[in-house]
Amino acid sequence: MRSKIVLWSAAVAVALSSSVAVASVVVVKSLGPSAKDFPPGKTLPETAKITLQGGDVVTILGPASAQVFRGPGNFAAGQATLASAESKRGRFGALRASEVVKNPSIWDIDVTQSGKMCVTNASKVQLWRPDSEGEVKMNIRSADGKSQELNWAAGKASAQWPAAMPIIPGSQYQIEWPETGDTSSVTFVTVPNTPPDLVGAAQVLIEKGCQHQLDLLVEGASKG
Repeated sequence: MRSKIVLWSAAVAVALSSSVAVASVVVVKSLGPSAKDFPPGKTLPETAKITLQGGDVVTILGPASAQVFRGPGNFAAGQATLASAESKRGRFGALRASEVVKNPSIWDIDVTQSGKMCVTNASKVQLWRPDSEGEVKMNIRSADGKSQELNWAAGKASAQWPAAMPIIPGSQYQIEWPETGDTSSVTFVTVPNTPPDLVGAAQVLIEKGCQHQLDLLVEGASKG
């Protein structure tokens, strides 16, 4: 009886290891007649075949890179897993300034963008601005009307979210530039256990609706 249990356990272990060994890809964007068959967030094994009609455009993200398929035609999902060893190493964790539109990390909040923003720690949010040449003063206004001024020194691209205004996940914050009248609106979503891999991170961003950060992730994975 014991030998049968051992053999059964070994068989389960082999089956699990085999399933883990098969890499998966995730659909991050789809347009066209077949979009309903490939909704964002859908995962496919790398062995899957993707059949597209004319006018279809499907973007998938694999463990190493992103790939755009344009119909009509038949495509192998595994194309998004084919990359050099160099591009595979730390691709998600190393989304540096040269790869993601000069933003050092997808987790740094671009103050010029509006929408849902995923953060790993609501008490340690880093803000980023594309133009760091001049000094900037901005106001951050919460949904309950409280306001906090942020002074951004010339030459600094990043700044910490003001500690005097604790972030409440799910609440909306207005970022205002009094000198220009420009505004952006941000709602924070906390994702404390974010996967360190491309596919897992994309799934979290899709699930939470953090579209801007998803776009940056895909853009970084599409290069090199």
